[in-house]
Formats: sequence, C-alpha cells, structure tokens
Amino acid sequence: MPELPEVVTVVNQLNKELTNKKVAFIKLYKEKMLKNSTLEELENSFKNEVILSVTNKGKFIVFHFSNDKILLSHLRMNGKYFLNNSARKEKHTYLVMGFQDASFLHYNDTRMFGTFHIKTKENYLKTPPLNQVALTPMEIDLEDLFLKLQKSSRYIKTTLLDQSVIAGLGNIYVDEVLFASKIHPLKKSNTLTKKQVELILKFSKSILLKSIELGGSTINSYASLNKQEGQFQNFLKVHTKKGLTCPECKNIIEKIVVGGRGTYICSKCQNEEK
Repeated sequence: MPELPEVVTVVNQLNKELTNKKVAFIKLYKEKMLKNSTLEELENSFKNEVILSVTNKGKFIVFHFSNDKILLSHLRMNGKYFLNNSARKEKHTYLVMGFQDASFLHYNDTRMFGTFHIKTKENYLKTPPLNQVALTPMEIDLEDLFLKLQKSSRYIKTTLLDQSVIAGLGNIYVDEVLFASKIHPLKKSNTLTKKQVELILKFSKSILLKSIELGGSTINSYASLNKQEGQFQNFLKVHTKKGLTCPECKNIIEKIVVGGRGTYICSKCQNEEK
C-alpha cells in the first residue's frame, strides 16, 4: 500500500501536470469506488471546472476545483494514475478524467480497493474520512504524540499504523522507524518513555523526508505517475530483509507478525525489554 512518501510523490507530479487544466468529462467505471455519492453527481460536479491544485491529507489525494468542489482519492493497495493521450479504457482502468486540451488522466487499480469522495472546500476537512486523519510526523507536536501513546495499551507498531493517531506511516516505514529508534514493535505504547517517543518522531520525519526525496519505495506494485519507480527501497534497513544480517550488529533479521502484519526486526537491536 502506498504510504506518505509514495502519495506525496504522486501528488507532486499530479499537481505539476494538472494544475489549470479544464475538465471536459469524468467517467467512473466501478460505482462501488465512489462513496456516498452517485455517478451522475460525479460527472456533473467537475465538468467544465478547472483543477486549481492537487494536495494531500495523510494518504488521501485531494483534487481542488474552481467551483470549490473537492475530489478525494485514496490509492489503497494498488491504485495508480497515468497521463494518457487517449480516453480509451484499458484493462483495470476505472476512472478517466478528460481535459479540454485533449489530454486524459486514467486511474488504474488491479484490486479495485481505491476510493473516491466528493466534498466541498468548506467541509472536506470536517467530515469523514478526513476528519479522522491525524497530523503527519512533520506536523504533530511531540507532547501531543506522547499523550496519544500514553492512552493506548496496543502494541506500538499497531498504534503507529493507526491513521487517527499519526498519519502517513504504513507497514514499510513503521518497521524502519522502530528499527532506527531501537524499539521492539511488540512494546506497549503506554510504556514508552518520552525520550523513546521523541526518537520515533525524529526518525519518522527523517525517514519519510528521505523517501519523498527518492520518490518513495517501489515494493511489489507501487509506481508513481506513469509507472515511475521510487528508489528508497534500496535504502531499507530491515523491511523485507528476513534472513539477512542487521546493518548495525550483524544479527540475523527476523520476520514476525504484529496485529496481522508481517514485521521485520533485529531482535538484538530492538530488544523487547528495552
């Protein structure tokens, strides 16, 4: 699943390519992807409107239009955007946005898990799903994060994956952040010291920013606009490294399961008793 660096990479590319384009039509081919709206409303809301900008809130992509309407897009597991010179629907293409300059934006999703919401400028941050999305590591205050973690008895990995606690971290980056912080993923959130939370926040920022700089991590199927692959996967320390040696202590990296998620750790560096 694309995490914050991958979403930011896609958003930066979409913003560059789509800003000031005027929509000729928008067509969604899989109605279940559109939440709390109709296909007719989707088609009518954005026709003849101009895209003012493309931003993000956590892992959600936010298209801002000239009529103060908002289109939210979540890529989920496999969603991808492509610029195209044809409106012709290709395999696994479920949305096509056509522009008056005869260019087209396609949304492709092999597993059909992606979602779209129609919102307004006034309400999009105040209503579901975005009103439930927390601040990112680059935005949240240490004291606020510490207090949130003190209220949770869940495993720290599970808590960090909760987008209502802190936004943007997924399986890849939580593994990397906890390794860098030398914290075991099965440690209870409310047992962490403020110093440990400070380390989590510090490494969350630095790792996410470095990944954004490198276009994200291409693992399995992720690619940004028009199949551009990221490069941060080449710098991962533990995620996907089962059976390899730890870059810090030469211990063997293990794969365990935390909350149903495959999790990579160095049991020596991330001693559960620390």
